[in-house]
Amino acid sequence: MQERSEVVLERRTRTAGEEWFMSADDVLDKKVINPQGDDLGEISDMQISFPEGRVKYLVLKYGGMLGVGAKRFAIPTEAVIYRPGDDAFVVNIDRQRLDDRSGFDEENWPREADFDLIQPARAMTPPSREEAEAVKRQETPPPEVITTERVETRPRQK
Repeated sequence: MQERSEVVLERRTRTAGEEWFMSADDVLDKKVINPQGDDLGEISDMQISFPEGRVKYLVLKYGGMLGVGAKRFAIPTEAVIYRPGDDAFVVNIDRQRLDDRSGFDEENWPREADFDLIQPARAMTPPSREEAEAVKRQETPPPEVITTERVETRPRQK
């Protein structure tokens, strides 16, 4: 008599939504805000690493008057979210942090993004109107979007 295997773990994975892209022209000069809606400046440039060919960080230009006296900060791309309703990038940085720090010199760019600028995630805030409407429109994904993975145990042969 053969014993049935017992399922000990089942993990359901939902594949991510549609992948989308932005051109450099769409990113540059885009407004940057924090979750509280404070204006943090704009994306003035980006640093791309080779041979990987990936964007290492975005350059946030903060403060100054008509571009004079502005500070530049290396913002990690992983910490940036695009919010279409505001046509702006959102990053969790407090304005006071940008006021207190000197940024980097335009002649001496950093090799890595400054992750210390990013504040830890706070408690969830109510969604914006656009976000709430997007959630309402979501439907149950079709079966081909969900993958089920099963790990089974079998009795050992003696």
